[in-house]
Amino acid sequence: MATPAKSEYTVIFPKWPMACLVAVCANACSAEPNVGNAVPPAAPKASAAPAALVSVRSMIEALEKSGAAPALDRSSDVKGPDVNANGVRDDIEAYINALPLTPKQIKAALQKARGLQLTLMVDTSDKAAVQLIGETMMAGTNCLGDVLIDFYALSRKIEAMTANTRERTKRYLAYNAASSGSTTGLPNGDTCEK
Repeated sequence: MATPAKSEYTVIFPKWPMACLVAVCANACSAEPNVGNAVPPAAPKASAAPAALVSVRSMIEALEKSGAAPALDRSSDVKGPDVNANGVRDDIEAYINALPLTPKQIKAALQKARGLQLTLMVDTSDKAAVQLIGETMMAGTNCLGDVLIDFYALSRKIEAMTANTRERTKRYLAYNAASSGSTTGLPNGDTCEK
């Protein structure tokens, strides 16, 4: 049986995307306590949640200080800092630049990160803009896949880092909800930005 050409693949964005897992992780890592969701309803003490969150927050801060985990921006600004105005949040760009990748792989990872950043900023009521970002995301995925064998793991890491606060997670989930049911074909050829 012949394998279909690359252009015959279609991605259908699911109603309940994997971003839900990102939402749970991002809210746990957020600087803002999420007391209402941190404790199961049957928990005997409501006061246990803040201590657990403080403990998780302390562990994350220790990992960041040791360099075992990237230090992420947790400001209330959805866009976050982007000093060089290249469309990639500075903390994510620093993480990508520190990876043992070739310049071409770094450029592809930054393209993917730029597409993910756009999902936070799009007007989700504008279906054409949502579709365009979906196509931009697929071009970034295709590019990263062309230059990196284990592109999926890096792609998921950048996705989680992008939606690392409560507000960013809400925006990312809103984008996913707006793109639910849409289809975007995997592009052919070289989709890496020049």
